[in-house]
Amino acid sequence: MRPWILAALSFAALTPLAGCNRPVVASSAAPAAASAAVSAAPAPQAAAYPHRKAGLWRQTMSMAGGPAMPATEMCLDDASQAKLSMVGQEMSRNHCSPPQFTRNPDGSFSFTASCDMGEAGRSTTTGTVTGDFNSSYQTMIDSKITGAATAAANGEHKMTMTATWLGPCTADQKPGDMIMSNGMKMNMLDRAGG
Repeated sequence: MRPWILAALSFAALTPLAGCNRPVVASSAAPAAASAAVSAAPAPQAAAYPHRKAGLWRQTMSMAGGPAMPATEMCLDDASQAKLSMVGQEMSRNHCSPPQFTRNPDGSFSFTASCDMGEAGRSTTTGTVTGDFNSSYQTMIDSKITGAATAAANGEHKMTMTATWLGPCTADQKPGDMIMSNGMKMNMLDRAGG
């Protein structure tokens, strides 16, 4: 897999998990009230970014100009989201600056991040997350790669990730389980030593 795709996928997967343990503020039921109560000032690091509703989430990703990547599913609860967020922060600390999140007046979030991936180049990523984190949300990601040893990796790359809540995790799933489209299952907490 190309390094810039891996970096973008990692960031996209961890972005919703970078939140704190506070409940979701914006919801599809009351976007106007939530918007009125929310400032557009930068959110304290991981302090105002909501996490997903506990249960099974399906994520699909597509690159601009390319086919959709196979969907993945992930079983989450509050504890696994907090642990995965900490793991993501630790993993990115060596190569990336802390992502900056801003809550927008409409309840969406904007984010920026930059990573130095050595020979794979330097990435600057911006994006927007819209949705309610209870049933579905969409992340639009725009990454610019410079200085990569492989010239084809350099340039702008746009990605869209859509996540949909499917319901409670099944009896054979535990928090942290990621299920690939081919049925293969791995637990992200086990892989991270958590």
